[in-house]
Order: sequence, then structure tokens, then C-alpha cells
Amino acid sequence: MGKEITSRSEDYAQWYIDLVKKADLAENSDVRGCMVIKPYGYSIWEKMQQALDKMFKDTGHVNAYFPLFVPKSMFEAEEQNAEGFAKECAIVTHYRLKADPEKRGS
Repeated sequence: MGKEITSRSEDYAQWYIDLVKKADLAENSDVRGCMVIKPYGYSIWEKMQQALDKMFKDTGHVNAYFPLFVPKSMFEAEEQNAEGFAKECAIVTHYRLKADPEKRGS
């Protein structure tokens, strides 16, 4: 039999992870700390997003997206505000993508 779900009162974070996995909404990815959101989980996210979007727009607010990657220089400029986020930050130092000389501009 599979792992039981941790009690919410015992460990809220673990309860949530157990629930998401048992409901097959997401699974761990090969990237440490990241999960792949599966179809049912993504469907729930879309419904939440639609409801929130309506609530925002009904009150005159507008949506915005923020960058996933922030230049290190900008992060360092906000050092006092960034303290405590070190464990949540990944620093990209290089990439392995190579330009395809046959596909210019793409």
C-alpha cells in the first residue's frame, strides 16, 4: 500500500505535498525543487486563474507577469531585501544552446 498522507496539523507543508502526489496532480521533476504539473493539476490551476482574473478585473486591476530570471546585478542592488532568499535562488552561469547556422534569426 502507498504512503499515507501526513496529518495537516502535524506538518502542513508535507501534508500538501502528499496530497498533490496522491491525487496525481504533479510529480517531482529531474530539476531539484521543481515539479511537473500534470493535466488534472493544470486544469485546477486554470480554473483558479480564471476565477482570480475575473475578481481582479471586476475591481479595475490588471494582470502583470514578472521575469523568471533577474540579472544578478539587480538582485545584488536589493541585497537587504533579498536576504533569506538564498536557498530559493538558482544562479544561471552559462547555457549550452548553440545557434544553428542554417536557421538564421530563429
